Amino acid sequence: MKVNDRIKSARKKKGLSQDELSAFVGVSRAAISQWERGETTPRGKYLSDLATALGVTVEWLLVGSTTPTQPVAEIGSKAAFSNTEPAVVPSGRRIPILSYVQAGHWREMCDQAFGVDGNTEFVLAGIDVGQHAFGLWLRGNSMAPTFNEGDLVIIDPDESPRPGDFVIAKNGSEEATFKKYRPRGIGLDGKEIFELVPLNDDYPTLYSDRQHIEIIGVVIEHRIFIRRHR
Repeated sequence: MKVNDRIKSARKKKGLSQDELSAFVGVSRAAISQWERGETTPRGKYLSDLATALGVTVEWLLVGSTTPTQPVAEIGSKAAFSNTEPAVVPSGRRIPILSYVQAGHWREMCDQAFGVDGNTEFVLAGIDVGQHAFGLWLRGNSMAPTFNEGDLVIIDPDESPRPGDFVIAKNGSEEATFKKYRPRGIGLDGKEIFELVPLNDDYPTLYSDRQHIEIIGVVIEHRIFIRRHR
């Protein structure tokens, strides 16, 4: 089964019409029809909302590697499966997908042992990651054309940034920002000076010696979801 087949199968199993599903997700019925025919593929927020409406995981919609009724659970807790047979999943660690606000406070949440709630979306990392790793659906176009809105990145806070790495950082606001890391030496106070550079020239560069910037983690995986052709 492909993505479009799983969408159609899950919708029918749920007993929903295309009109009803479109109302849940917040798109037109034509969009649902295009998804089910494989003409386009849902991305970003729509993919997450679609999975919620169908009672499945984003992971199952994309790769079909887990049971469609597998619930998510808090980090560190034992997930209860509605299917008594174990799901067959690829190797990799199960990590939460955070919002930009959650990502901006992720270090504090981890330090204070705050978990994620039962509605949190999860994904399997494709490579080895630290215990505090998380995913993030990208928004905006400050890192285009390499990174686009709706792409998924996996971030590892246990990795130290190196020149040219892509990082998630907090720059004084409540939310995280995604930029390229560029070190610029050591300041008079003995602290490292670095820049956070957008790939899109229409956006400004951030400077650690001009404003407080806290590196949250290093991007170690980038997943792109493109239109699928039959």
